[in-house]
Amino acid sequence: MVDRNNAKPTTGAARDWRYDRVSATGGSNFFRALIENVGDIVALLDRNGTVLYQSAAVMEVLGHEIVPPVGHSVLDSVHPEDRERMRERIAICARTPDWMSMETFRLRHRDGSWRWMEARAKNMLDDPEVGAILCISRDVTQTRRLEQQLREAEQLARFGHWRWAKNEPAPRWSDGAAKILDRPAQSMPTDGDWHRDLIHPEDQEALLSKLLEVFDTKESIIAVSRYRSGDGGYRHIKTYAYAEFDASEEIGALFGLVEDVTEQVHAEEALRHSEARYRLLAEQASDIVHHATPAGEIIFISPSVEGTLGYPLDELLQMSNLDEILHPEDRERVVMTYRELATSRETLRVEFRLRHKAGNYVWLESTLRGVRGPDGSVSEIVGITRDVSERKRNEIELMEARERAETASHTKSRFLANMSHELRTPLNAIIGFSEMLKLQMFGELGHSRYREYAQLINESGALLLDLINDILDMSKIEAGKYELHHEPIDIREVVQGAARLVQGRAEDGGLLLDVDIPADVAALPLQADARALKQILLNLLSNAIKFTPAGGRVIVAVRRRDGAVSMSVTDTGQGIPAEDISRLGQPFEQASSDASLSKQGTGLGLALVRSLAELHGGTFRIESELGQGTTVEVALPLVPRRHATIAAQ
Repeated sequence: MVDRNNAKPTTGAARDWRYDRVSATGGSNFFRALIENVGDIVALLDRNGTVLYQSAAVMEVLGHEIVPPVGHSVLDSVHPEDRERMRERIAICARTPDWMSMETFRLRHRDGSWRWMEARAKNMLDDPEVGAILCISRDVTQTRRLEQQLREAEQLARFGHWRWAKNEPAPRWSDGAAKILDRPAQSMPTDGDWHRDLIHPEDQEALLSKLLEVFDTKESIIAVSRYRSGDGGYRHIKTYAYAEFDASEEIGALFGLVEDVTEQVHAEEALRHSEARYRLLAEQASDIVHHATPAGEIIFISPSVEGTLGYPLDELLQMSNLDEILHPEDRERVVMTYRELATSRETLRVEFRLRHKAGNYVWLESTLRGVRGPDGSVSEIVGITRDVSERKRNEIELMEARERAETASHTKSRFLANMSHELRTPLNAIIGFSEMLKLQMFGELGHSRYREYAQLINESGALLLDLINDILDMSKIEAGKYELHHEPIDIREVVQGAARLVQGRAEDGGLLLDVDIPADVAALPLQADARALKQILLNLLSNAIKFTPAGGRVIVAVRRRDGAVSMSVTDTGQGIPAEDISRLGQPFEQASSDASLSKQGTGLGLALVRSLAELHGGTFRIESELGQGTTVEVALPLVPRRHATIAAQ
């Protein structure tokens, strides 16, 4: 019972209403209404939404004695997202005589959670015995959770649901229910003759009788009826209906799950006419549908599993789970997927192997989703599984082919690394003897053509030796046989020495070559491989000179940066497109589209620079802008991080 003192209003319009007024007038209808709805919350509001009275059911439903306190606005306790909508509905109700509607909103429970309430409100402000807005509310949180669960389930399978509240003319249909009938949701009947519009005439009486059965026995029922679909035909729909109870254990609504079983009914009819035809249809179903507990115990599995795994359905169902035929290497992956389903609302996929009855393993791919119970926890896992053995065989063959290609590449690199002496020795002889002819060390050659040819032989041999050196060095690095010999380096001497070697080429190209090394940087104690460092600088300078037009400038700058020495070469050349920068530094990649320029090298220069820098434990970076020029920076640590010799793979 409600404390009479607490029931008295304290502020605003509430002061014009008195609890004693009801008892004084002997309002039997009013008290009868309270008694009949004792399981629900009965509340009286003034036209502004101020609480004038609440029944004792508020304690059972929300755990509070009075929520909100009498004399306060009911909106104070409504969820913030629902508040403005309810304010508008109260205003409409207050200005509309005899107005009645059903509203849903959230109120806070004593435990801090929000409970969904369904309230039937009626304007009785003009009634001399009431003089208020009458609201009768019930907790429908469980129903809302069920609806959410059903919406999730409807996304996985072809079924829907409806809810038929007491005193409403027709059920309220879900979008899933309309979808399985190929009808727009707004076209589903909502009046008292809904069954005449929707149910086949021969099935109407049977379905309504079964629904009335629920009220009599309070037991759930299952019925298969024909429903009219959007194309004018009929579909066989299985209905599973049960009762919803209010706080007083009275039936407040019926709830129904509807599933399209047209194909099943037709299949059963076909079975009666031709068992052979039915067997053929069953054998053609390749995917396996299964339900399991969160622990992996099989609840249901479709007959198609026999064609995939060779086990009769009865034998497979006798297994507590499929762990005994699961490949040992896949067990942890499957277990982790099932654990993830307990917290994830996403659809997950997992690949695994199961042992066929014949003894071999079959690769399968399962698409899994957890079905959540009223408390939000996963109560069941629904999955669709298919045989992906052929795809896995193709993937394995592709992986093996790639491994063979990588092995061949390593073999090639090791071969070239081992052949360095055999390739360089004859070239050195060609270059040496052509140099002697060019210089006429043992007298005149007799004709100027001979000197020209000797010059060409010498230049071509030198170019070929440079190219072979690049290829062999790259092969050594790839084969892990390139050894660095760290020693103290005079930075200024190495940089200026490299600049002197390319000075002539820069002048021939009409370029200005500058070297910028601050005194404090030149004195830094750098430990590096002198030959590799010189090769890095020569490659960067050669590239810059090659791609910078006459009148341009090339700058070599050395700076100190975070325990490292930064060496950069900047040119004012044509620049590199942004989309090409990422691939430069890979073997045989060139950025220039000018055939005359691209033929001057193998595309190994920057690849060698990058590899030699990384062998030192350093970094390699390119910055460029079309028409503005390019900067390539190599940063080497002052102290070697580790010896860079890499064992051959």
